[in-house]
Amino acid sequence: MLNQTDLNKLAPYLAKGKVVNIEVKDRGRKGREVLLEYDNGDKLVGDLNQANFQMRPLKGLTSIASYFARGKYGSNAWRGNCSGLLIRDLLEHYKPDTFGDLAVGSGTSIEVAQDLGYDSSNTVFSDLNPKYGGVDISGPDLDFPLLDFIFFHPPYYVFPGSSMPVYSGKGADGRGMWGDEVNPHDGSRISDQGEFKRWFDTCNANLYKLLRKGGRLAILMGDSRYRGQYYSMFKNMDLFGELEQVIIKQQHNCLTDTIQYSGKFIPLEHEYLVILRKKDPYIIPVQHVKFMQRDVRTSEKMTWAAVLSMILEAHGGRMKSAELEGEMSKHPKGKANNHLAEKLRQELQRHPRMFRRDGADICLARPA
Repeated sequence: MLNQTDLNKLAPYLAKGKVVNIEVKDRGRKGREVLLEYDNGDKLVGDLNQANFQMRPLKGLTSIASYFARGKYGSNAWRGNCSGLLIRDLLEHYKPDTFGDLAVGSGTSIEVAQDLGYDSSNTVFSDLNPKYGGVDISGPDLDFPLLDFIFFHPPYYVFPGSSMPVYSGKGADGRGMWGDEVNPHDGSRISDQGEFKRWFDTCNANLYKLLRKGGRLAILMGDSRYRGQYYSMFKNMDLFGELEQVIIKQQHNCLTDTIQYSGKFIPLEHEYLVILRKKDPYIIPVQHVKFMQRDVRTSEKMTWAAVLSMILEAHGGRMKSAELEGEMSKHPKGKANNHLAEKLRQELQRHPRMFRRDGADICLARPA
C-alpha cells in the first residue's frame, strides 16, 4: 500500500507521463520496491525506504516478461497481436544484423523495426495475408534470404465453437480479420489437433531453415481452453535447433479478466516465448513429440501394486479377495502365476498405506 509519504516521493515521476501500472513489493530488509509503468512502455523502479529516493529505468529481458502497456506499436483492433514492446526488447537484447517476421499480422514488428533504425536492406516481412505478400510459411519452398533473428507469433489453436481469434475469411463468415474466403493454409482455421500440430511443426522447421548459423528463432505461443478441453502448443510442438531460453509472458487485458469464475477453473494469463538457436548449418537437433495411449490392463511392466490399485479403483475401491484374485488372473502378470492368493497377501503386507483389509474385503486405503 502507498501512504502519503510514498505519494509525495512519487509525485515528480507520476507527473512525467501517463502511468498505467504501479506495483509495490515489500522485500523486507531489501526495501520496498516500487515500479511505475507508463503508457509508452517505459518502466521506472526505486526503493521507497531510501531517504534520498530516486527511480531508475528498468530495461531488459528476464525469464518472466510483463507488459501492462501496449506502447505505441501495432493496432489494438487486431485480435491476438502482442505488445510491440516485447519485440523491441528482443531486438535490443540480441541486436541482430538482420531481422524477419514472416507472419507479420497487423504489422507490429514492422513498426518496431523502423523505430529501431532497421530498413528494407536488413529486414524481411511477409504474411499469408495478401496485403503482405500472401506467403504460406507452411509451404515447401520459401524464397527468403537467411536471417539472424526471426520472430514468429503464430495463430493459436482454436477449438471448434470457441471465440478465439481467426484470421482469414472475413467475407466468408465475418469471423476473420481479412480476405473474402478462408485460406486453407491459415493455422487459425485448422480445428483438428493433429493437423494443427503438423502445420505448426512445419512452419517452425521452415523458419529454422531460414536462420543463419548462430541465428535465433523466437516463437511466442499460448495455450487454448474450451469447455474443459486444453491444448498446449508448447507441450505438443517439435523443437528444431537448440532450446536456448523459455520466457513466460504474462498476459494483460484479457477477455477473461472481467469474468468471475466458479469451481476449479483457472483463467489463462500466460504465454510462452521460446528461443531456438541454430548452431550448425548441417546438423539440426530435433526433439520430437510422440503421442500414444497404453492400456495398463495389457502391460506386463506394471508392478503388482499398480495392477491391484487399478483393479480396485475400477470396481469402486472394494472387492472380495476371491473376486480380486479372479481379476488378477486375467492380467498378463497373473496368467502364468499359480500362487495369486499368496501374491495378494504379499502385496498387502508390502503396501499397508495403499491397501487395507475390511473384514472379507480388500479396499483402497485413504490418507490417515
